Amino acid sequence: MKLILIDGNSIFYRAYYATAYGNVMKNKDGLFTNAIFAFINMMEPILESDYTHILVAFDTDKPTHRHLAYEAYKATRSPMPDEMAVQIPLMHEYLKHKNIKTCSIDGYEADDIIGTYSKLASNDLKVEIYSSDQDLLQLINENVTCKLIKKGTKDIREMNPSSFIEEYGFPYQSIVDYKALLGDPSDNIKGIPGVGKVTAKKLILEYGTLENIYKHKDEITGKVGENIRENETLAKESYELSKILTDIPVKLTLDDLSKRKVDYENLIEFYKELDFHSFIKRLDVPSLDTLSMTHAFKVGKVEDLKYFIKDNISIYCEFFESNYHLSEVIGIGLSDGNKHLYVTEEVMLSSKAFMDFLRSERPKYTYDYKAFKVRLLKKGYDINGVVFDLLLAAYLDNPEIVKKNDFKVITGFYNYDDLEYDDLIYTKKQVKVLPDDKKVYREHITKKAKAISKLYLPLIEKLKINEQLSLLEDLEIPLSTVLAKMEYTGITVDKAVLGELKREYSNRLKDLEQRIYTLALKEFNINSPKQLGEVLFDDLGLEPKKKTKTKNYSTNIDVLNSLVDDHPIIKEIIDYRSTAKLYGTYIEGIENVIFPDGKVHTIYNQALTATGRLSSIEPNLQNIPIKTEEGRQIRKMFTTKDYFMSADYSQIELRVLAHMSNSKTLIDAFNSGLDIHAETAKKVFNKETITNEERRRAKAVNFGIIYGISAFGLSEDLKIPRWMAQEFIDKYFLIYPEIKEFLDGQVEFASKEGYVKTIMNRRRYIPELKSSIYPTREFGKRTSMNAPIQGSAADILKKAMVDLDNYIVKNNLESKILLTVHDELILEVPESELNLMIKVLKETMINTVELKVSLKTEVKVGKSWYDL
Repeated sequence: MKLILIDGNSIFYRAYYATAYGNVMKNKDGLFTNAIFAFINMMEPILESDYTHILVAFDTDKPTHRHLAYEAYKATRSPMPDEMAVQIPLMHEYLKHKNIKTCSIDGYEADDIIGTYSKLASNDLKVEIYSSDQDLLQLINENVTCKLIKKGTKDIREMNPSSFIEEYGFPYQSIVDYKALLGDPSDNIKGIPGVGKVTAKKLILEYGTLENIYKHKDEITGKVGENIRENETLAKESYELSKILTDIPVKLTLDDLSKRKVDYENLIEFYKELDFHSFIKRLDVPSLDTLSMTHAFKVGKVEDLKYFIKDNISIYCEFFESNYHLSEVIGIGLSDGNKHLYVTEEVMLSSKAFMDFLRSERPKYTYDYKAFKVRLLKKGYDINGVVFDLLLAAYLDNPEIVKKNDFKVITGFYNYDDLEYDDLIYTKKQVKVLPDDKKVYREHITKKAKAISKLYLPLIEKLKINEQLSLLEDLEIPLSTVLAKMEYTGITVDKAVLGELKREYSNRLKDLEQRIYTLALKEFNINSPKQLGEVLFDDLGLEPKKKTKTKNYSTNIDVLNSLVDDHPIIKEIIDYRSTAKLYGTYIEGIENVIFPDGKVHTIYNQALTATGRLSSIEPNLQNIPIKTEEGRQIRKMFTTKDYFMSADYSQIELRVLAHMSNSKTLIDAFNSGLDIHAETAKKVFNKETITNEERRRAKAVNFGIIYGISAFGLSEDLKIPRWMAQEFIDKYFLIYPEIKEFLDGQVEFASKEGYVKTIMNRRRYIPELKSSIYPTREFGKRTSMNAPIQGSAADILKKAMVDLDNYIVKNNLESKILLTVHDELILEVPESELNLMIKVLKETMINTVELKVSLKTEVKVGKSWYDL
């Protein structure tokens, strides 16, 4: 039998600080969840071990006997961050649902509770202590093991009497004496001046205990002996503070700590509230087939579809896989809010009347209209008349809640609870499968259709209040139509060109490999950072810049760039890595996603980025390289039987900044067709004739300002002193004072209202501004400055796409929009429409919105993407 004792405070602190940086986790209600998520991740492997008894011990907020004895005890510790404090009740709720006993006693620390129970149990039970606090090492003995947590529960150091002596070099019984000599800065316990680890170990090995050291204090010579004699009171005080009590009054018996059954029902609800779906997957819960069915719905035949041929019905298509280009359809749900129908795709497609209705302009509601439209186009059908898309409406209301495209998370945000998580319906032993009982998933699908109907009015009203309804109806839903057609059309890959590129890059990799081996004087795995580090720094003797967390030499790109002049092998390694990435990610990567029609069909994420920008996956065509000739070669494989035509906005974000800030100087420069970077350089450097380097620096400032760049960031970019970078920024704001006022105003507005908005009223919420963590607040400030600009640029491009597609459809043209890459549109145009589309594309993009500055674009034509 085994008792597990867990230092709750230690693990929770480690969980919080391991996840407190960057984009901190929150649930749909905005509650911080990073610490509790990490805490559960650390607890679960412990709970999977073989044990019979368990206790989690905690400190209280009351002073302990150590505080009373020593006023400065732990006085240097920072107060608990608010973001951490709000998660403590969640930790206790988790432990309650897991049916794990907890213990905290006023006047004592968790260490004392653990010490007492380890002593109580050690005669009858094996004891394992989990903590990151080395103070608990004093409790180990032949029956008590201490497991020190370093990183999560994947890096645990098991300490027992034998491993202790291996690490410390003296018996475990002397650990308190050792700590009394050294002190403990984390607890503000002073040690003897001049006594470090080496000296302390030497004294312990010679004298055994602190008491014995002081019996022989006059025999210890030199400065160490002098300090020991002068600090006897301090050392003995430190000993008492360091010693863990093992006999405090506790109420829980060992029987009370026995392992108990988990309260799965409440634990699942707890996980749902926190959006912890991955934890739900891991649970061994009763089969969903046995759950009660309270939602009335019908499994339909063709004739049942007649009822749903009417305005404002909700239609939902459930795909089995996330890539709907490849996925099978599980089923279709229909609802008018009162009656609900499930049909198979086959039944739906068999009803000519219903398919004609879908194609008509009669108003309909749905979720992820784009995916459904692509599916219908593939089957030779279509859908029009969509006036409400729950996914897009929720995305406009709060982009954070739709990031995972989780229907339940979205509906739950609006307090709609009549729905289960997909994970609970389709997951069995962490594998996605259809439930054996068809009724389970059929009900689930119709519930989703019902939810769309029920949430239509609340969301429409919310968007009206936020002045965002036009964004949904006039921009995002029409854009879904455009994107669906783009995805369905796809882009052709010339397999002969792909094959040639594959051979060329493969040969280049082999050549680089041999050159590296020659320079290294040996063969090794170039793709292994560990082996590469050993070759560079051990074999070739180059100076290492830093090591990784695993104590291996770092060979990241920054390190390699810093060594490029030290040895010819460095350039070859950089070239090898670059070529290998192009080969693996883009050549083999594209080859693996070519469809039978010879094309790639990407998926555009329309409801993902907080700024409103589009992204693409499977494959990510927006990341096809362009800055190097080697990267641009990849674009040769994308071809067309007609012509490619492209146009991208010139300096769109700077033009948006000029408009939004109402900077007269910047507006005049753009409208006069001047080189904006040259003009900025002239003003910053106060001269009429500037060098290329001065223009480059001005360009860095122009674009850096958009992203709230700091003097440090600019100095890193330009490789100049920080004071000089700050001087550039200060001069910039003197030249363009309206920009400074605008950017500061955005931060002030966001601090007050909680969000910023684009020209078209797209909102970006900035909760980071309220964080107690400085880097997080600074990120919030930069985001407040940048999001309105970047988001407005994204909205402008989206509107241009909608306007252009409307023109093509209205004039019955054969030209098609194929791709969008950042600020660029790429079309497939037949030769007969070339002259017309050059004019139409340029005029549409320039005139899609009216700003205080003129928009500028350049049109290019070619037979492959490479030619553009």
